[in-house]
Amino acid sequence: MQVTNRLLSFSAAFLFCMGQTVIAQKQLQQQTVTNHINFSTFNHKSDISTGYWFMTLENSMACIQLMDAKNRNTPSFNINFCVPKGDLKSGGDASGFELVRESGSLRFTGGRLGSKESGDFTFSRNNDFENFLQKEGVQTDEGDRYYYFKLFLGDVTKAYVSGLKKEGYSPTLRELGKLGIHQVGLDYIKALSATQYKGLELQMVYKFAIHDVSIAYLNELKAAGYGDLEAGMVKKFAIHNVGIDYINGLSKLGYRNLDPNMLKNFAVHGISLKYIEQLANAGYDNLEPSMLKKFAIHGVSADYIESLKKTGIANPDANTIKKAKIHGVKARDIERAMAQGNDSKSLSHYIRLKIHGK
Repeated sequence: MQVTNRLLSFSAAFLFCMGQTVIAQKQLQQQTVTNHINFSTFNHKSDISTGYWFMTLENSMACIQLMDAKNRNTPSFNINFCVPKGDLKSGGDASGFELVRESGSLRFTGGRLGSKESGDFTFSRNNDFENFLQKEGVQTDEGDRYYYFKLFLGDVTKAYVSGLKKEGYSPTLRELGKLGIHQVGLDYIKALSATQYKGLELQMVYKFAIHDVSIAYLNELKAAGYGDLEAGMVKKFAIHNVGIDYINGLSKLGYRNLDPNMLKNFAVHGISLKYIEQLANAGYDNLEPSMLKKFAIHGVSADYIESLKKTGIANPDANTIKKAKIHGVKARDIERAMAQGNDSKSLSHYIRLKIHGK
């Protein structure tokens, strides 16, 4: 029974690993940026310097999953990343290989560079690199032990650290770890320095990179009249996909030079160009931005407006339409009230009836 349970446990773990690795591969194929590292921890006291590995090969890429060897069913960490197969070198052992970088080495044993292999791993820091960091003022004994490993996965080098220093930054280990795992290149940082965001805090720099704030995007915003946005608003624009086509489309529909926060709110509440056009066709064009936002928040659609108009009520103003939707007034409510003898053509009348349960 115990043997059977162990086999079932291992099988479950194997399938879990395979599923996660396939996901990592698909994510890599779908992404257009270089970041393809997924680092998840579920217990900050866990030791990630050793554990279990599982690998699959996809063309020239090796996609690897690292997890807690002691708790494979409920691992305390789960790390997925892909590297070119050529980056993995034989360590002199026919059944082992390693990933060596300036900051350290990741040693894999128990398997080979096959299409699907698994085994145990051990991570070792490079003392020379640690000494270099300390000379540069980067303390490597910070509370969170994971940042050095993130730095390793992101292949942060001495040249990278020196490049940051030349740009005026004094990075911490935490910042280097995040810059590394999100693969924020020096070229990107240098390019940012040539914009109005020169000297941007590293914490915001990697958030820009995470949300794909490219230099081209910044230039497009500037051309559209949004060149002086605070960095935090730029990030929000990127998160909510406020692109140049959306901004230009809004301008053509009469919403020019919107306040940045209102523009962001439009995107947050799903105010598409099609939605605005549909409302205009229903007779509600040129709405004030704040009213348009309220329409979207409360789900006022063109179909809803048309359904009300078909009851024969007089064309209500936008604010009354909004109130009707808030109070749940539907076309069938109006039709039922009319059938009971109400002859009012005012939508406000039927809102009052709804409020008082009539």
